[in-house]
Amino acid sequence: MYNRKRLLAGTGLSFLVVALVGLVVLSTGTAYAAPLADGNGFTVEADEIRSDEFMMYPSTGENDAGETPVAVVEQRGVEIDGLVLSREQNIPGMGTVVIEFTSSDTVTADQQYLKLTGLSAENAQFNGQVINSQPGEPADNFMQTAGENSEPEQGRLTNISGESPGMVQENVSIDMVYLASNEITLPGLDVNIEYTDGGDDGGNGDTQTNSNVDEKKK
Repeated sequence: MYNRKRLLAGTGLSFLVVALVGLVVLSTGTAYAAPLADGNGFTVEADEIRSDEFMMYPSTGENDAGETPVAVVEQRGVEIDGLVLSREQNIPGMGTVVIEFTSSDTVTADQQYLKLTGLSAENAQFNGQVINSQPGEPADNFMQTAGENSEPEQGRLTNISGESPGMVQENVSIDMVYLASNEITLPGLDVNIEYTDGGDDGGNGDTQTNSNVDEKKK
């Protein structure tokens, strides 16, 4: 078994934030406006993500290299199937830690605010999609909306109207630097920590795992 005290001591503030959020989720089943990353990146994968309302616009965020361009996504009425949230943390002189959150059932969130640096999906559907480019501040001069919050111009042949869900994405992989949820429920939550000892020569070492399961359903 790995030394848990030694492990936590080497991860730094960003990993401690993730671990503390994990403890909050495990004990309460919900997280309120809780950032899951502080200046570093992590990955969210899902079989399907749905949201009633969707908005995306450009901004800046922070990762290991410093300030970086990001796309801000705001969404309401979120449902996620097959959620896997993972974060890899290198610890100098020790090895690599991977912390992974998975949920066995549909994750629901009231409202979410996230900053992403990359997204891929096998299929994406938008209802009432509007992409608007105009002069102004960076957050306002290029914006995509979908769902009931979309405000399309009136056309002569087209009748654009937003419906729920505004956005559906299948087989999704998202690189993020920040995620905040107003209220989130994660049924069948499993938190797994994998630690790989890099060894003195920097090569492959032993791998240790630790898993905690807590059923939280509403």
